[in-house]
Amino acid sequence: MAELFPYLPRRNQTEIIQEITNALTKRTQFVFESGTGSGKTICVLAAALSYALEHNKKIIYTTRTNAQQQQVIHELRAIKKKNNDTRIYGVGIQGRGNMCLLARDDPEIQNGNSEELSRFCSYQKKLTVQEKRKGCRYYRNYLSDKDRVDAIMLWALKNLPTAEEFIQTCEKQVLCPYEINKLIVHDALVIVVPYVYVFDKSIRIKLFDWLAIAEEDVILIIDEAHNLPDYLRELFSMELSSWMLTSCLMEAEQYGNPSLADGRISVSSFCKELLDVITVLRDTYVYGILEGGIRKINPEKNDALIPSQELEVEVLSRLKITSRTLKDIIIDLYAYGEKIKEYKQKDEKLPRSYLHNLGVFLSFWTTVEMDQYIKLVVDNSQGKNPRVEAYCLDPSIGTSIFWDVHCSIHMSGTLEPLDEYRDSLGLPLETRLAVYPSPFPEENRKIFFVRDVTTRYEELMKDKTILPQMWKYVSGICNRFEKNTMVIFPSYNTLSLFRKNGCFAEIHRCLYIEEQNMSQSELMELVNDFKSCGDDTGAALFSVMGGRISEGMDFPAEQLEIAVIVGIPYPKPTARQHGLQNYYDQKFGKGFEYAVQAPAARKMLQAIGRLIRDEDDRGVAVILDKRAPRFHQYINEMRESKNLLADIGRFIKQ
Repeated sequence: MAELFPYLPRRNQTEIIQEITNALTKRTQFVFESGTGSGKTICVLAAALSYALEHNKKIIYTTRTNAQQQQVIHELRAIKKKNNDTRIYGVGIQGRGNMCLLARDDPEIQNGNSEELSRFCSYQKKLTVQEKRKGCRYYRNYLSDKDRVDAIMLWALKNLPTAEEFIQTCEKQVLCPYEINKLIVHDALVIVVPYVYVFDKSIRIKLFDWLAIAEEDVILIIDEAHNLPDYLRELFSMELSSWMLTSCLMEAEQYGNPSLADGRISVSSFCKELLDVITVLRDTYVYGILEGGIRKINPEKNDALIPSQELEVEVLSRLKITSRTLKDIIIDLYAYGEKIKEYKQKDEKLPRSYLHNLGVFLSFWTTVEMDQYIKLVVDNSQGKNPRVEAYCLDPSIGTSIFWDVHCSIHMSGTLEPLDEYRDSLGLPLETRLAVYPSPFPEENRKIFFVRDVTTRYEELMKDKTILPQMWKYVSGICNRFEKNTMVIFPSYNTLSLFRKNGCFAEIHRCLYIEEQNMSQSELMELVNDFKSCGDDTGAALFSVMGGRISEGMDFPAEQLEIAVIVGIPYPKPTARQHGLQNYYDQKFGKGFEYAVQAPAARKMLQAIGRLIRDEDDRGVAVILDKRAPRFHQYINEMRESKNLLADIGRFIKQ
């Protein structure tokens, strides 16, 4: 182990490595929390590599973001540099949408799902083989220039490139990075992949085929594990929107509007009925009852639970058909969709069929297990695109892989309460759970809260002095201290509230604002500008809790020294949220703790974690909400401030 660990161990790292080794030896699950910047990645890699080399295992390291992928590869380089063991070989894989060089030139292809991209790729490869001047030039060179392919593979073995570096190099050589990656992973000891490669069963089967190994020969690592339960809920949920049905109508018009169920109804008529059903469900359950002939709309409400059979009953009643006929309609939608995919494929377009997707949705909707799901009607686009949704409550339906692999290691800087994570994913009760304190000096970080403000809706409506007082804190901190400051709002709506009031003009320094629909490149440019502008007088960055900035980005040293959390980021009290809370109450008797308090605590801890990344970093966090003491069990060093600006100033001068 000492040969593999490339740094001087910090506090707790030796203990973490020993716990991981014990879990690998005993084939038990291990779940642990260790603060941001404490060196979790290198601990897991060192321990897992040592065991894998000795017992002929492979390591699949799953991450939520591409930035986390890069960190794993950088640590792997450090390990290999120290001992120069040629067996230590790792590769990063991204989705086909990122790795396909044809997709980079075509936004439609780039936005295809895994099945559509796989089908598009297969057809391009077929064309390439059958007709010399058609198909994919990157795949053609991959087939015809073995020397160039071998040179790329040798370069990758020597340099351990990140996925981005690998794709760029292949692009320069006009070679397909996806196909070369499939060759490389067979010999790689560490494979770094997005969650989808492991938790989407169809993609997982392909990955294990490339690796040519059995599941029990895999050590599975889950990074940023606090994201996994919600990721799995979204992965196993499904929705049908008005926009998708409109796309079905356009597709039917383009391809002849075929009939369904032996000519009983046309595709367009069926889709129009579904559109109307969704609108009626929205009007009935979200908007509510008519009052004096006028429908009273609650702007705070945008979703509602619907009875499990409501949509089917309405469709059957309107069309005067039986459940058997509805099944026949679903089968016909599948068949027509497949034919449309073939037509598009021959035109070298993305083989997507909205009618096929409609068939998939209806099949799922009519067979889903209601003890694991709730059904909702949702309208969060001001009436433009209402939808129905089967929302997954139970993420454990996607975790069977944990029982098949040799061992799984789950880690995050913000995972408490660990028993909620264990229970949500259906891990055994005997799973080893551990929390390690921050290895950095306690005096380097201060966390204050105040008692005279809150973002609790009822109090904001009752007391109109709260918002001005909150802004007084925000503007006072941003203007008084020449330090890079991040102000993190609970939602884009709250951020917009201050913006509409003209408050932002009162910030007398560089101000950067995260927008809701920013692309990744725009976001990175914003963050880089914030970091560079703050070199002399400090800058302010307004972000949103749980967003890409507050959770996924590093701000070492002077790049961030003050973090202001505007209110407690409790989940919005939607019908979906109530359904989740009720599910946890029914299953574990801990609805509020698991569905409300734990997610809010994790979001705050993620934001606070941006401050301290190593032993020399110093920073101060502020929670602007009187409800902060409810989270002392998660943030035990938090202290009340009676004079916030003075307390911050005193800490900075120390």
